[in-house]
Parts: sequence; structure tokens; C-alpha cells
Amino acid sequence: MQEQSKAKTSSKIDVKKIFSRLGPLLALVVLVILVTIMSPTFVSPANLLNLLRQVSINAVIAFGMTFVI
Repeated sequence: MQEQSKAKTSSKIDVKKIFSRLGPLLALVVLVILVTIMSPTFVSPANLLNLLRQVSINAVIAFGMTFVI
């Protein structure tokens, strides 16, 4: 009887745990969709390249700080 109850609880999907892990990613996707609806040029290649240029500076600094720590 206990084996059946263990099987039922292990097959149950923990929605709260999924949202706690994927919440920030889901929020980012929702924000990108909303901004794209408000401004269609947001997802243009020129704007995406500009965003990558701006983020690359912080990425290089964070990468360097990882080695220092």
C-alpha cells in the first residue's frame, strides 16, 4: 500500500517548484512579447545587435569577476 502512495506522489508535477525555477525566464519572455507588440522594431536585427553590444560589456566584467572570486 505504501509503494502505491509513493508512486502517486512522485509522478505528481510540482507546479510551484517549476514556477520558482522558471519564473524569471517566463517574465522575460512576457516582457519581450509585450515590448514587441508595442514597438515592432524592437526585434529588428539592428536593435538586437545594439542590445548585444551593450550587454557584452557587463558580460566581460562578470566573466572576469568570476575568475577573481
